[in-house]
This record gives sequence, C-alpha cells and structure tokens, in this order.
Amino acid sequence: MSNVPKNTIGRVRIGRRLVQTGFLLLFLFPWLPVLLHRLYGKETQPMTSWLLPFDVLLNGSKALHGEFAWIVAGAALFVAAGSWVLGRSFCGWICPIGTILDWIRPLFFWQRKKTVRPSAKNSRLRFRILVFVLVAAFLSLQFTGWLDPLVIFNRTVSAIITNLAIFDLSNLRILPFTGFLLFAVIVILEFLQPRFWCRNVCPFGALISLPAHFSLMNRRVTNDCTYCGECRNMCPMRAIGPEPHETRYADCTFCLDCEAACPNQGISFGFGKLASSRWKKIPPTDGMKDQPITGSYEETGSMVPGTISRRRVLELVAAGGVGLAAAPALNLLRPQTGLVRPPGALPEAQFTQTCISCQECIRICPSQALRPALFEGGLTSIGTPYLSPRQGACSFNPSCPQLCAQVCPVGAIRSIPVHKMKTGIARVNHNTCLAWDQGVKCLVCVEACLSDAAKSENGRVIVNAEKCTGCGRCESGCPVPGSAIKVYPL
Repeated sequence: MSNVPKNTIGRVRIGRRLVQTGFLLLFLFPWLPVLLHRLYGKETQPMTSWLLPFDVLLNGSKALHGEFAWIVAGAALFVAAGSWVLGRSFCGWICPIGTILDWIRPLFFWQRKKTVRPSAKNSRLRFRILVFVLVAAFLSLQFTGWLDPLVIFNRTVSAIITNLAIFDLSNLRILPFTGFLLFAVIVILEFLQPRFWCRNVCPFGALISLPAHFSLMNRRVTNDCTYCGECRNMCPMRAIGPEPHETRYADCTFCLDCEAACPNQGISFGFGKLASSRWKKIPPTDGMKDQPITGSYEETGSMVPGTISRRRVLELVAAGGVGLAAAPALNLLRPQTGLVRPPGALPEAQFTQTCISCQECIRICPSQALRPALFEGGLTSIGTPYLSPRQGACSFNPSCPQLCAQVCPVGAIRSIPVHKMKTGIARVNHNTCLAWDQGVKCLVCVEACLSDAAKSENGRVIVNAEKCTGCGRCESGCPVPGSAIKVYPL
C-alpha cells in the first residue's frame, strides 16, 4: 500500500484550492483601487497588472515583434524555467482561468458519470494555434491578445469593473464582444468536457507543455494499482494513457485528482528522474491487466509523444503561413479614418497591430474617458481603447501622469513630453451649435478648454487647430444632445 495517508491527500487538495484562490485574489487586487475610486471617489494609488508580466506567450510574442525589454524583469522566464521542474503546474495551480474552471466544474455533475476511453487523447490543435500566434507576432500582436488566456481573463475582469461596477448601462452592449465573448466560449467548452480549452485549444498551455516533457515532478503508480481506471476517469486533462502508469507530462497539471480517486492509494507524486530518461513505452499484453505492476513508476516507464510525422510538420507549416498572412489580410479591413486614441498612442496602423486589447489603460483611466471599441474603427479595432469624451475628458498632465502609457504591457501607448500631447482636433458643427445656429451666448466649451484653443469671435465659437490637444473637455461639457463640438482623430 502507498505510504501516503488518505487524510494527507485531502489536506494537499485543500491546500491546492487555497493556493488557487490566493493567486486569483492576488491577480484581482490591482482592480481594488479602481473600484474604490469609482464607487466612493477615493483617491488611490493605481497599480499595474501583476498577471501579464508572467505571461510566457505574451512576452514571447513581444520578442518576436521586436520588444526585448521584458527579459530584464524575467517573470515570464521564471514561469518557463519552472515548467522544466514542475511541468504544467502553472495551469493547475496558478492560472486564473484554470481556477475558475475548477470552481464551476462541480456544477456540471453529469460529467462525473462519464467513462474516459483508454485511447482518448487530446487534440494537437493547440500546437497549430501556438505556431499561428507566434508567426503572426512578427507583424501583429492582435492574435496574441485574442487567444492568450491571461489576456482574456484580464480583459473580462476589466469589462466587468469598468462597466457593471459603476452601473454604466449605456455601455453594456460592448461587453459580449470585448470582454465576455471569448471567456464565455471557454466556459461553454467546459460545459461540454472538463478543461476542454486547456487540453485542446490554449496556446499558452501548448507553449509551456514543451518544457513540461522534461518535468522533474513525477507521477508514481505502485503495484497496488488494480487497473480500475478511476484515475483516468477523474483526470480533467486526460493525461493518463491506456495503462494507469502512463503519464503524458505535456498534459498533466499535477492537480492531484487521480491521487485522491485511487481506491487503493496507489498513486503519489514526487521529484525523480528527468522525463527524457523515462521515455520508454511498455506495450500492453493480454494478461497484463491481471498482473500487478512490479516495481516503481520509474522502472515501468512513461507515455511518450510519438515521432513527428511529415503530416504534422506540414500542418504546423500551414498554420505558420496562415499566421503570417493574417495580419496583412486584416489591414485590408481597416477603415480610412481611425479612432481618437489615448495620448502617446502609436500611429493607427501600428497601434492596431501592437495593441492586444488587454484594456489595462481603460482600467487605469482616472476620468473614465477610455472605452473599448466595438465596430467604430473596423474589425481590427475591436476591443482596442479609444477616447469617448462624452463619458469623460482626457486628463493630461499633471493631473494624470500618463497612466495609460505606464500600464500598457506591449508599448502600444508610450510616454511623450507634455507639449507634444495631442489626441485629435475639435471641430464645431455650425448647424447644431447654440452659438452658431441660434445665436445663444453659450461659451461652455470655451470655458472648459484648458489649452486656450476654443475662442469666441463675434459670439461664435471657433477652434484653433494648432493649440487644440483633443482632450475632449469641450465635447464633454457641451449642453447640446450628442454635442455640437466633437474631437476627431488626427
């Protein structure tokens, strides 16, 4: 029998839940100051995301895109190196989406009765998606933002807090597209099969599963195993092969569910030899199931991935080709006129190729002037930030020390000198302006302008394009429904 008492296994599983909850709260903590500021008006110190710096996929894509500054921090390198030691433990213990999926899985009670076929394997689609994302990163980071689970989580939480938390019902229409859509897809997939996204689609998991093949953490099966298959049925990642002692370390997240499911306590986890030294697959025999496993797990070997066939190579090459062609194809869909972007944003074409729609800048904006785009700027701008002056004007320095540039994880928004801050140009609609159309002495926009760009001449408002910074204070304060003065992109 195994030397691991059952109550110890239970404590370890509870410990895992506590670790998952702790990391989830840690990643959510940067949103706390935003909630306090927006709900109670309290001035708080803004925080950058504690999650995205550890994103291996995002930082790898940035390197391919030409941004190498992330290597100095080394947070993503720490996660990648940890995969050699602890396999895909990040997916099972730290990833916030994985934590949420584990929380909601008990709701899908019918999955407990399903029996997993011994020959069931996970799709290799995730590796094709990984190649697609990495190759596309040479030209555009957009696809990384769309498919990276950590970015999806960040965007979802940002959408909830910046809209629902302040009861901004006028902007709920954007939520399904810029925040909830992909997250909802992940939850629906979980409804169908446990960890379906993690096993078959997630490019982040595919990336860290490559070094996980050499994991020092082992799953051991003793000779107490009776081949009942309970461990295989319980495993949410389908990481157990046809024989109970066979472990696919590229899929195993060390969730410990199989250890708890074993009726004979014949499964344990611990450090051992490198997976590369255990790559021996024992072919099953007819009488093997009637015999106990002799020796420890290291002696019986582990399940190893098969050799890469020519077909798989062609599939990966095709995925890379599609990724390389996807960014130029999206450029054809970009409209001629863009949106009013935050101060310091890259030129429109470069901005949409660099922005990952994480919505960190939207979360941090003190005046709530930034909003995620739906179709206002075309397909390539979905989820990207733009200035919506009717919601709030941009607070140029010194009231806002370029917070959007500070929190941008990919450099789509960069710090610039104060005298160069210019988001757009305000223009007056003479047909609706009270001072032009009706001769009313309305100077709200003139009084609101901080750059002395809006002036009154003979009772009518004019805008000096050279002085206008496009902050949107004039548009925000205009009493005309829909505003008679609007900020347009440069």
